[in-house]
Amino acid sequence: MLRRCAAKIVWPLALLLPAVAAGVEPPKYFGDARFGFYASEREARDGTETSEEALKLRLRLGAEARLSERWQARGRLAGRFTTEQDRTRFWLKAWAPTPTGLEDGDATIDELYLHYAVPGADWSLRMGRFQSKFALAGVASKSLDRNDSPNVDITWTEGIHWQYRFMDEWKSHLVLQRNVSSGSGQTARRPLTFDDDSSVITTFAALEAATPLGPLTQRLFAVTWMPETLAPDGISADRRKDYFAFTAKLFAEWPVGTSGMRAGLGGEAGYAPNTPIESVVNAGGNGSADGVATQFSMNLFDFSPGHNIGFVYGSTGAGWLISPDFRNNDRLLEIRYQWKFAKNWSIETRLRRREESKTPAGTRQARIDDDFYFRFTGRF
Repeated sequence: MLRRCAAKIVWPLALLLPAVAAGVEPPKYFGDARFGFYASEREARDGTETSEEALKLRLRLGAEARLSERWQARGRLAGRFTTEQDRTRFWLKAWAPTPTGLEDGDATIDELYLHYAVPGADWSLRMGRFQSKFALAGVASKSLDRNDSPNVDITWTEGIHWQYRFMDEWKSHLVLQRNVSSGSGQTARRPLTFDDDSSVITTFAALEAATPLGPLTQRLFAVTWMPETLAPDGISADRRKDYFAFTAKLFAEWPVGTSGMRAGLGGEAGYAPNTPIESVVNAGGNGSADGVATQFSMNLFDFSPGHNIGFVYGSTGAGWLISPDFRNNDRLLEIRYQWKFAKNWSIETRLRRREESKTPAGTRQARIDDDFYFRFTGRF
């Protein structure tokens, strides 16, 4: 058993062996911390109400070293802790213990990779365990597909990430991610499962604008392909299908007045053609679950120096299963205020409501969650 567990984590560790053999330069150390007060209330489908309050901390500490002109190595430890956690453990496995990442009280290695880039070249490559983020810009930056470790969550991508820039205006991304039968380091909501041999490698490909086009500061188009991961009839059934997700992100910014204030407006749309049966995802009947997802973002940056505010509305069908920021079968309303009071430090507060779009037959009402946080974030 020990041998099987070791085999699942040794391959990214082995990528750093050349650093030891070559005699690396002295490493550079870095880190970040996010600490705050979190409170939430839930009104369940049967009308009962519950509430939770906790102090939460996410701490990440890392080091990186340049091995040569072309090679760089980087590693990082990450942990999430709360005043309400039941235990503390070090999770050193290839998959996350929940569909959305680590549990409270867990710590892991969330980065351990080699980066190869030729100075002046149009392409680069990362290999190992790393963070991959493709979020819509804004004060409350969120994504319908790939956005590792938002808020105080901890997730990761294990595999390779190839980037290529062409025509000086566009960048392409190709992420080949390794999964295991027990799960993935990425967000993958049920009934996505990785118990089929074909699901070991999943693919994310994106085309991203490298330069602005008028007020458009972000243009990003992506496709996710997860072979034989969708269990449309439920995980206990035998049938498996490929899960596809297509997304498009656009964000525009423009100045307001002469004081430095800027307005920002953005949107993202997603579509998943293959979805589970509605009853499998607690969305009512026995038809195919809705595979459409959208989010819209309105922002004011520097309405006073260092002060930003943003509003987000999102709606995700019950068949949209890969977002770390939006639950499937949900409508979301959020307002967030941010104060960057120093170069590497900020204060943020958030008010959010999430409400189910569809409910199982016979339930009294839709589930409603309201939450609030006040947090500090700093890099060092």
